[in-house]
Amino acid sequence: MIKIDRKKIDLRSDTVTQPTPEMRAAMSDAVVGDDVLGEDPTVKRLEAMAAKMLGKEAGLFLASGTMANQVAVLTLTNPGDQILVHDQSHIYCLEVDGLRTTCGVQPRTFHVSNGIYPVDELVRRTNTASIHQAPTTLLCLENSHDLNHGLAIPSQHIDEVCHAVKDSKLAIYLDGARLFNAAIALNVDPIALTHLVDMAAFCLSKGLACPVGSVLVGSQKQIELARRMRQRLGGGWRQAGILAAAGIIALEKMIYRLAEDHKKARMLAADLKHIGLGIDEAQVQTNIILVDLSGLRINAYDLSEQMATKGILIKPIDQNRIRLVTHIDIDISDIGTTVAAFKTTLEENRVKA
Repeated sequence: MIKIDRKKIDLRSDTVTQPTPEMRAAMSDAVVGDDVLGEDPTVKRLEAMAAKMLGKEAGLFLASGTMANQVAVLTLTNPGDQILVHDQSHIYCLEVDGLRTTCGVQPRTFHVSNGIYPVDELVRRTNTASIHQAPTTLLCLENSHDLNHGLAIPSQHIDEVCHAVKDSKLAIYLDGARLFNAAIALNVDPIALTHLVDMAAFCLSKGLACPVGSVLVGSQKQIELARRMRQRLGGGWRQAGILAAAGIIALEKMIYRLAEDHKKARMLAADLKHIGLGIDEAQVQTNIILVDLSGLRINAYDLSEQMATKGILIKPIDQNRIRLVTHIDIDISDIGTTVAAFKTTLEENRVKA
């Protein structure tokens, strides 16, 4: 039995999760084949499960959420097209300018306030091809929204956005890295969040606790092209069923337990607000807590370093903000330990000042 180091309480992200013992056993026993040749039965099973869960015809297993996003854009656009992306989205901010350099498209940004997309603005920002302008062909959505907030966007609003831009003949892609967190928070079937979009993707390696992987879903024709785009990026893999086996366990057994992570996030947020940290509890909708340090006598980077010496790992966003993420490897007892460490650190810095 592999022992996990529990000396640290790691709240930087849900990407730090360890695969469960059942996942490790499934990986060890996985029946595999060459996935590039379409011969890995475990990968095929995972892809079919994912497609069915999200109401699409087919799925494609990829190495990461970033690769899924890039492959989706390559599938749904042509070089030189313009696409609409929100200005704090992962696909725009954190993928090394892959939209321009890998996909050859022109991103046009818009602002989203509290997870509500500006429907009229999206329609106005849609270009038809002209001698001066690239045609707008794709809208990229995100749910849960904003990796520093984790807001759950209601299905009714997604439907409103989709209906509005469909009149402009835009394709719609949903980056659903934490899609199941959003569905659990909203108490809806995941299909309710994807049924009107053309393609969607979700991560297995975040709250679902798999070691690697994301799945992209869409029509059979779209996924056939996406498979070629994955190959173009060097993403074809061979006996990938070893990894897909963990994904199958995740889809069967890990989705509904995400509610526990949300509960832990609400508990931690309430306790941290009580000791004086700036937290908007209404925005703690999934497993992500944004903490505002404005007005305190410590910046986020110094706080992160000092908390690490107490065994608590947190993520600074900028000078005045940190992010905390709960997940399967954070116990209820860890919440009290974390709050006590924050309280001690804040008191130490008041003394220093």
